[in-house]
Amino acid sequence: MTCVAPTLSLSAEYGQLAPHVHAARCGSDLVLLDMSADDYLLLPDCGDLVVDGNELHGPVETLVRLAADELLQSGGRVLPRQGPPSLPVETLPIVMAAPSIKDTAIFAAIWIDAIRGQPTLQGLEARVAGRTGKRDDLQAVAARVEIFRQLLPWAPRTGACLLQTELLLRFINAAGFDADWVFGVRTWPFLAHCWLQIGDVSVSQAPETLTMYRPILAI
Repeated sequence: MTCVAPTLSLSAEYGQLAPHVHAARCGSDLVLLDMSADDYLLLPDCGDLVVDGNELHGPVETLVRLAADELLQSGGRVLPRQGPPSLPVETLPIVMAAPSIKDTAIFAAIWIDAIRGQPTLQGLEARVAGRTGKRDDLQAVAARVEIFRQLLPWAPRTGACLLQTELLLRFINAAGFDADWVFGVRTWPFLAHCWLQIGDVSVSQAPETLTMYRPILAI
């Protein structure tokens, strides 16, 4: 993560984030996620910068600096981009389920494929692109999540939230279900985290553990 001190002025202008850049406000700070660089950029005390989807409104000097770093859209205006969902507030229903031999084989195949290499966020986005699945049967999703939680401790390596969330997403997707893969950030100290959610329902963890984060990207 890079920390940049912004240049402020009283004149306000408008710019659009480049397609590979996402933004989130954390209090008075602005965090940018540069997918092409696979890195975060922190602009502290940017109270004059307003984020609206992929649009930025703020001091012209700051926007010019972001444009020089290729973080803003060059050329003509593009269509507004929908931002990530709000933080989830609900939990999945409690369901009793046990893994079958087929579930174990599916989990093993997904794990073997997921640990190959260390893809960037763009690589992960491409790896799960084009997926389909239902989101309206939370009872069935909860059963798949419960089975996943029983299988995960048997994996030789489980990694941090990034690997675990990818594994869970691909596991429920293999059963015909889908969810948003959401990335969030906080500042002071800076932390990045990711989780799964369907609407306002948290799929991968208790929603109260996410309140410190601000969503910046949904895949």
